[in-house]
Amino acid sequence: MPYQDARRIPDGTTLETDVCIVGAGAAGCTIARELRGQGFRVCLIESGGLKGHAGTQSLAKGELANGFGFPLDETRVRGFGGTTAIWQGACRPLDPFDLEPHEWLPHSGWPFARA
Repeated sequence: MPYQDARRIPDGTTLETDVCIVGAGAAGCTIARELRGQGFRVCLIESGGLKGHAGTQSLAKGELANGFGFPLDETRVRGFGGTTAIWQGACRPLDPFDLEPHEWLPHSGWPFARA
């Protein structure tokens, strides 16, 4: 089935699929493309649709542990392409902080440093 807006699927409809991928960001789209044409019925679900919507984007609001980081609803995009929509074509390496253990985050830290 090609792209379909789920708001137009009648209530009570059952979708049968082999693989259901939630989130049409970089990872979700990559996995869906890899599985396409391999005999799997793949359903890729995205809450935000093809164009941004303030109501859907507001679902990304949340509180950050210890106030660390940037506002979730400003640094994550709920829509097709996910947060890649605001990356401006750039991917940056992890900061040393990203690999360190943190008391407030269970199971955090990597067994090696960024260097």
